[in-house]
Amino acid sequence: MITHKFRMYPNRKTEAKLLESIEICRQGYNTFLGELQKQKVIDKSLIQGIIPDMKICDDMFSKVHSKALQYEVYKLFSNLRGLSATKSRHRKVGVLRFKGKGVFKTFTYNQSGFKLIHNDRRNQTLWLSKIGNVAIRCHRQVNGTIKQVTIKHFPSGKWFAFVIEDGVKPQKTANNNIVGIDLGLQNIVYDSDGSSILNPRHLKQKEERLKHLQRKMSNKIKRSGNRNRFRVQLARQYEKLANSRDDFAHKVSHHYANNYGIIAFEDMNMQSMCKGRFSKSINDAVLGKIRQYTAYKAENAGGKVMLVRTA
Repeated sequence: MITHKFRMYPNRKTEAKLLESIEICRQGYNTFLGELQKQKVIDKSLIQGIIPDMKICDDMFSKVHSKALQYEVYKLFSNLRGLSATKSRHRKVGVLRFKGKGVFKTFTYNQSGFKLIHNDRRNQTLWLSKIGNVAIRCHRQVNGTIKQVTIKHFPSGKWFAFVIEDGVKPQKTANNNIVGIDLGLQNIVYDSDGSSILNPRHLKQKEERLKHLQRKMSNKIKRSGNRNRFRVQLARQYEKLANSRDDFAHKVSHHYANNYGIIAFEDMNMQSMCKGRFSKSINDAVLGKIRQYTAYKAENAGGKVMLVRTA
């Protein structure tokens, strides 16, 4: 499976429908959770079977596609499995909670209810059931069959569609070059060929601007228009920071995945490292993303990534 992230440009009327769909899916999730708490024996099919009754009792649920509501059932049980997995590792866990207003940011069309229409214009068209046509910028061609579309509303106010297609099985690469990569904080990458990449320190470049906007927002009255205006500006700055980190990780991983058939990383526990005293620097250096992106890009190119334990 291959996932594409495309920017959407809805007009005001369409954006209102998208926001309404997110809110309806939130209420649907809470309804399913309420039914789950009443069950003595957990049965997913019984919970999914109440969707037609929900539409009869409240016309609101008829405003979203049935697959979007069915996916909320899947999301609920996915969260339940996550809690069970955490508990099996002997960690303290709570219970699933009802979602308050503003918590939900996404809704998903699975298998049906969408259609991507390509044309010769700069923007293509994404048709969504119960919503209509939305302008979308597809910066790359979708060649496979689209299996799922997830719509997400970012805090910056932007809308994105995550399109999942069935990818082509990778061919085994003829590139037999081997490289070992050591990840660090001074030099993000130092490989066995003697090449190194300095830490660009993305957070340091944007830290002053972030602090300035944070101070401005904290001085505004809660739930006021001015506070919301600075909240959006702050969210956009954080989005720029995240984009610069992702861009750096993609470029580094692309270089090694295209030039080497076998890539070896030190087997480090990134999750535990991000909880230590250097967690801020490690997160800014995107060491985990570099390893993650290199792994899937090498796999798509027919290569292989190995994790090597050190003494």
